[in-house]
Amino acid sequence: TQVKISGHRVELGEIESALERHPRVRSAVAAAVGPRRGPRRLVAYVVGRGEDGGPPAAAELREYLRERLPEPLVPAAFVSLPALPLTANGKVDRGALPDPEAAAAGGGTARTAAGSGTPRTALEAQLAGLWEQLLGRAPVGRDDSLFDLGGNSLSAIQLLARVRDALGVEVPLRTLFDHPTVAGLAAGIEVQRRGGAGAAARPTPGLPSLVPDPALRHVPFPLTEVQEAYWIGRGGLFELGNVASHSYSEVEFRDLDLPRLERAWQRLIERHDMLRAVVLGDGTQRVLAEVPPYRFGILDLRGVPAAAAAARLAAVREEMSHQVLPADRWPLFEVRASLLDAGRIRVHCSIDILLIDAWSARLLARELSRLYRDPAFEPPPLGLCFRDYALAESAFQGSEIFERARDYWRHRVETLPPAPELPFQRAPGTLQRPQFRRRGATLERAAWSCLQERAAGAGLTPSGALLAAFAEVLRGFSKSPRFTLNLTTFNRLPLHPQVDQVVGDFTSLTLLEVAAGAGLSFERRAHALQRQLWQDLEHRHFGGVRMLRELARAHGRTIAAPMPVVFTSTLLGGEPPHAAGLPAAGGLPDGGGGAVAPGETAGPALLGEEVYGISQTPQVLLDHQVGERDGTLIYNWDAVEELFPAGLLDAMFAAYGGLLERLAAGEEAWQP
Repeated sequence: TQVKISGHRVELGEIESALERHPRVRSAVAAAVGPRRGPRRLVAYVVGRGEDGGPPAAAELREYLRERLPEPLVPAAFVSLPALPLTANGKVDRGALPDPEAAAAGGGTARTAAGSGTPRTALEAQLAGLWEQLLGRAPVGRDDSLFDLGGNSLSAIQLLARVRDALGVEVPLRTLFDHPTVAGLAAGIEVQRRGGAGAAARPTPGLPSLVPDPALRHVPFPLTEVQEAYWIGRGGLFELGNVASHSYSEVEFRDLDLPRLERAWQRLIERHDMLRAVVLGDGTQRVLAEVPPYRFGILDLRGVPAAAAAARLAAVREEMSHQVLPADRWPLFEVRASLLDAGRIRVHCSIDILLIDAWSARLLARELSRLYRDPAFEPPPLGLCFRDYALAESAFQGSEIFERARDYWRHRVETLPPAPELPFQRAPGTLQRPQFRRRGATLERAAWSCLQERAAGAGLTPSGALLAAFAEVLRGFSKSPRFTLNLTTFNRLPLHPQVDQVVGDFTSLTLLEVAAGAGLSFERRAHALQRQLWQDLEHRHFGGVRMLRELARAHGRTIAAPMPVVFTSTLLGGEPPHAAGLPAAGGLPDGGGGAVAPGETAGPALLGEEVYGISQTPQVLLDHQVGERDGTLIYNWDAVEELFPAGLLDAMFAAYGGLLERLAAGEEAWQP
C-alpha cells in the first residue's frame, strides 16, 4: 500500500480514495507498475459509473486529482476496466491487473485512457526522441525518468551533449538531476532559454575541433594529465610511489584453442595504436609503427603434482601481479598461459593502465571474443586514433568551458576537506614499494535488483547508492565525518563519431566532498552526495589531477598522497564477453558470456572464469571498484594492507557488505 516513485513516498490508498470521490468513478485501484530494475510508474485502474459504463477521460481524471493531491501522487496512466479482478475472498486481486500497454494493445474490455505520458509539445517530443536514441528503447513518455529507464551519470552527460548539439542550449547537469523526466527537462530548457527564474541563459560554447591526421600518428605527443600522474608515480619521489598503474588477472578456460587466441590478440595489437605505445624519457608518448609478433609465454604444468603446480602458479602470480614494466620499452603488457591437467588453461594477463581505461578494456574484450569466434571477421577500419583525441583535448584547455571549470575548482581549494583520516599502523611515507591485496564479494541478483529498485525510488543511480554506502562506512572509521573521495570518471568528449571505438586512457578524476550529514537519514545523505557529484561533473573539464596540484600548492604538500581513497564504478551497461583475462578498470571482471550476436555464426565460445585479480595505482591506498556480471553486483577493495592495523580492513569490508544487504532488504536502512 506504500510505494516509492522517483524518490517520493506514495500512499496508494490516498489516490484510490480521491478517485472514488469522483461522481463518475465506481471503484479504483492504484499500483506501481514496471519491472523491478526498470521504469516504475503510478497507474490507476478505474471502473466507471457513467452512462456509457466508462470513467472520464484520462485528462479529466488527471486534472481532478491535481486539484486534490500533490503532483507525485497523480498517476502517469489510467486504465479503464469493466470491473476490478477479485480473489476468492472478494478482495482486489492486484496480481491480475493488466499491464497498461498490453491493455491498450488488446482493446476490448481493458483499454488505456488517452494522454498518459504522451509528449505535449514539440520540445518534449524532440527530447523523448533523443532519450530513445541514447537508451535504445521506445517509446519514452513525458513522465518517464532517465534514472528509472536505467540511466546513470554517464548517460546523463551524453544526453545533455546531444541536447546541446540538437537544440543549441547548454543545460546544467543539476537541472537534469532535479528534473529527470522529459517534461521536467523541457521546462528547464524553456526557463534557460528565457533566462528567468534565476537561471541565466548562456551561449553554447563549442567543443574543440578534431580532424584526424593519420600521417602524424607515429609522431610523439603529450601524455594526458592522468597518464602523466601515473607515469610520475612510478618513481619513488612521491608517497606511495614505486608503483605502476597496473591491472593483473587470471582467467581459467577449458578446451581453449591457445594459438587461435594468440592470433586474435595479435590482430588487436595491429588494430589499436595504444597497444603499440611507449612513453619516452621526456614524458611524451609514441605509437610504434611496427612491432614484432607477440607470443604468449607458456608454462606446461600438465602431469606436475598438485602441490608443485600450485607453487609454480603462485610464483607466476607473485612475479606478474605487481609488475612495473619499463614504460619506454614495448610491450606495456604481458600475457602468459599455464597448461593444466584436465584440459584447463589459465591465462595470466598483466597490463599497464597507461594504455587503457575501463571502456577500452571492455572494447578489447568484446573484439577479442569476436575475433576468436570468427577469425575471418574484419572490423570496420578506424579513422581516429588516440593521438588525435589527446591533442584536441589539450587544445580544449583554452576554451570558455575549461576556464569556467577551472574557476569553479580554484574557488573550492580552501574549503575542500582532506581524505578520510583512517587509522594507520605505519605512515604511508615509510613504504618503499606498496603491495596491494584484494577483498572481493558479490551481491546476488535478487538482492542487487532490490537495491537498484530502492535506489531508483530514492532518485539515485545504482553507482550513486553504492558510492553513498562506501562513504557511510568510511565515515564510521574516519577521524572526521567530512572528507574527500577521489572518483574515477570516464569522460570521452563527443568529438568524433568513432570516439567510443578507440582504445586509450581517457580516464579523468573528480574530487568529491562528502559532507558530515549529522542527523540525516542515509537516503538524504546519499541524495546530497549525488547532488554534489552532479554539480562537480558540470565542471569536469578541469580534472582532478589539476585540482590535486592546486591543493598541493595551496597547502605546501608536494610529496604526500593527497586523496588516496578512490571509488571506481564500471556500471556502464553493455558489458562484453569475458575474454582472455582482460580486466575492466581496476581488474574487475567483465560480464561473462561469449554470446553470439543475432546473425552471427556460432564459433568456439570464449568462456572463462576469473580466479584472481588485483590492481594498483600510484598514490592510492584504497580503491573500491564496482561492476556487474550476469545481473550480480561484483565489488572489490584493493588496498595497501600493511598500512592498516590487523583486522581493520576486514571489519570495514564486512560493514560495507552488511550495509548493502540491509539497503537491499528494506526501508529501515534508508531512513533514521
